[in-house]
Amino acid sequence: MADASPAEVGEAMEELVRVLREARSWREIALVTQSPLASSELARGYYYQQWAADNRHRNQRQFIKALRNRAPFTDVLPQNVNPGEIEHEHAGERVEGIGAAHLMDGLCLSLPVSEVWQRSWLEVTVRTLVEGNDGELSMVETTESVRHSSCRTDLKPHEQWGRSAGLESIGSPTQLWEQRADFFPSLRFLPRVLNDLQALQPAWFVQSRRLLARLEESAARWNPAETAVPAWQGAKVTPEHEQRRRLCRFTDEGGEEHCYDWHGRFTPGAGRLHFRLVPKEGMLEIAYIGRKLGS
Repeated sequence: MADASPAEVGEAMEELVRVLREARSWREIALVTQSPLASSELARGYYYQQWAADNRHRNQRQFIKALRNRAPFTDVLPQNVNPGEIEHEHAGERVEGIGAAHLMDGLCLSLPVSEVWQRSWLEVTVRTLVEGNDGELSMVETTESVRHSSCRTDLKPHEQWGRSAGLESIGSPTQLWEQRADFFPSLRFLPRVLNDLQALQPAWFVQSRRLLARLEESAARWNPAETAVPAWQGAKVTPEHEQRRRLCRFTDEGGEEHCYDWHGRFTPGAGRLHFRLVPKEGMLEIAYIGRKLGS
């Protein structure tokens, strides 16, 4: 937490509102915070409610209130994740807020009260508990870049992403389902998958959307005459263990039962997306998206 005077915090909040107004001009946005705004500490010993009590900040306060998603960010993350399944660390400290932005494919905001936060990207260490092919759990560590802004200069590199009308702008399962043929021409979905998508919590929806994009890229590059299996692009994809394949049987639209034992994974938690290869058509057929089958 940085030291800053009330006047410095006031200037920083003005810039934060400018950032929010710019982002709001790109698309619909919501401001999600780790704690209730009134009790949020803006600088060491100086709280949002103190800043908001100054009537000179009335317009900025009303704008923030209009954007505010009253739910804390923990409410938009998966609720069935056990402690320790996923951790985010930046500059040697646990960072839940930055982690939430990473999981939701969002933009993390900071007050410009310190030069440390004046950057467009934050490098974050992500530790995820992953089940290996042998069924054993291990902690996998990766470094991820998270979108970030504390001033309008930081925001500029994210404008194309913010204005994007592509897959990243699809924010609901119904919208994704209706446009699946446009975004995923190499994937076919069983009708039951719509219910799976609608049951996903927000962070899992974002992560499964990302996984579907990677599977689409893999299938689009696949030539079944040359290789029996696609080269998986940026996704961990494996067939299910023999003893678990009985859980992977689903009935297609023609009434025929198949084993959909190929699966990709998404986090946090044991997220699974099950499908089968359809070499004659050069496609993947998606049968299930949700928690690990049988768990």
